[in-house]
Amino acid sequence: MSYRVLKKAAYQGNSQRCLVTRMLYAKKMLSLLESGARIINIDESWLPHLDFRRKKWRRRGEPNSMATKVLSPKVNMIAAVDTDGKLYLSLTQQNTDTDVMLMFMSRLASVLSLESKNWRDDTYWLLDNAAYHRSSQVRESLLKLGVKVILSG
Repeated sequence: MSYRVLKKAAYQGNSQRCLVTRMLYAKKMLSLLESGARIINIDESWLPHLDFRRKKWRRRGEPNSMATKVLSPKVNMIAAVDTDGKLYLSLTQQNTDTDVMLMFMSRLASVLSLESKNWRDDTYWLLDNAAYHRSSQVRESLLKLGVKVILSG
């Protein structure tokens, strides 16, 4: 085991405004969880490659490389995980933007409606502050869908 010295956080991240924002966010989340609300955390990521043949176990002294490199497309993933452990997943081969996010949100709302007609009563969607989460189109769509949203602190 080894240790390393961590860099100090930039002042902007620990400014009074940021500290208060994070505290208010934490209080809101704790009160929602205490009330039994269902929180669905939605976030995006990407897989840079699908071909993992270049990473393998090998015997000591053997090379850890392949003769040819197979190129594969990047895969973008949007995952929504709720407080009960249910996972809703979308995989695409295009960059996540407002249009992709709108499509995912409308499909998620449809799936949730099939599961329970009253899901909107106690369900909140937790989003980070990505630009396409805050866009006017997304906000307008969320209002039409009747979704309660929390933007993380």
